[in-house]
Amino acid sequence: MQTHPLLLAQLAVSGALAGLCWTVQLAVYPQFARVRRAAGAEVFQAFHAAHTRALGALAGPLMVAELILSLAVAWRVGRTFWTGAGLGLTLATWAWTFAVMVPRHERLRLAAGAEEAGRLAGWNWPRTVLWTARVGVAALAAAAG
Repeated sequence: MQTHPLLLAQLAVSGALAGLCWTVQLAVYPQFARVRRAAGAEVFQAFHAAHTRALGALAGPLMVAELILSLAVAWRVGRTFWTGAGLGLTLATWAWTFAVMVPRHERLRLAAGAEEAGRLAGWNWPRTVLWTARVGVAALAAAAG
């Protein structure tokens, strides 16, 4: 049995997003409070703005592709437990991103406090777990067909 190309595309996109999220979680967000304390609010705000632009340019199109692929898989490949779970995880990641992470980044943009910068990694853990689970579900869906 050959794996549907949409399932493979979905696995690739979800894998890219999970990898990006783990990189931000472990390498970028922990530095935010350090940069804020060492460089001051004005420099941090410029640093944060550059981070937001760069990550938005990477993550934004990938997130849209993941959502489209999740819907396409459910529609074209079929509604199975794995396609439903994958779509649910995609929607949960979008919800956490826009309900929690976007407002936290907005707070940092407006008032670059070291305390808030230091908390960002903690608030990002649910999203990291969601994207990691999303890759697992995409892999299981691809293995199933």
